Amino acid sequence: MRIWVARLRISPRVAQKIEHLHHVTAYEVRDVVECVRGLAARWDVDPERGARAIIQTRIRNQPALVVLYPTDDPYGDVWRLGSVYLLQG
Repeated sequence: MRIWVARLRISPRVAQKIEHLHHVTAYEVRDVVECVRGLAARWDVDPERGARAIIQTRIRNQPALVVLYPTDDPYGDVWRLGSVYLLQG
């Protein structure tokens, strides 16, 4: 599936978490997600957190997973960042 992220909401708590735990800045995540055409995603349902989109992308030329949650935006193009994970490889 493809999604469009016109705006990515990142709470201060999540921004701090991804920077300290995963060494990724909010700016780096926005750069690879916001207004990127043809962004490939897959849906996942977490029993505690609900439906979310998982994006496979690259940050600093390293494979990464970005977890996005839908918001109540009427157009469906505003998302909330859950987390980001840099992968080995």
